[in-house]
Amino acid sequence: MTKIYFISGVCGVGKSSLMPSLRALLPTEKYTVLDFDSRGVPDGADHSWRQSESRYWLEEGTRTSADGKELIVCGFVKPADFNEITDESTPVVRIIVLDADGETIRKRLIGRYTKDGMFDETQKVIGKPINEFIESNVWYSTKMREESLADGLPVIDTSSFTPEQVASKVVDLINN
Repeated sequence: MTKIYFISGVCGVGKSSLMPSLRALLPTEKYTVLDFDSRGVPDGADHSWRQSESRYWLEEGTRTSADGKELIVCGFVKPADFNEITDESTPVVRIIVLDADGETIRKRLIGRYTKDGMFDETQKVIGKPINEFIESNVWYSTKMREESLADGLPVIDTSSFTPEQVASKVVDLINN
């Protein structure tokens, strides 16, 4: 049965940083690693957009499986969303959640969204002011961690690991 892996977590946990290392560790003849956001993210991206993109990636995983490959998609998905969009004809979905402590997430996002150490206070990310975007990710990380653990999903804390070390942990989960 075809499997599609979603590597999820809030912004700043290391999903995008992980992709080159995953590609290096996994055989390209068996796995395809892609970015959930590669088709673009609209301002105000919401539940409906996320579900639409998740459906797209499920279909892409089915196409990829025809080539004998498994698809790994790195990007923010909510595990509960899959209850609404999957059925018995859908490939098996495996979700691996990346996590980090609040200060690590905040530090990474501040580094991503500053220039010369300064915020552009007018900058918006998915329709939110930058500070609100950062704090909402810090807040939601705790909730996502709790929900994921309650659902029995594997959670990898990336706070003190390099992308290469995190990729190795992900590969171990995929192989087991």
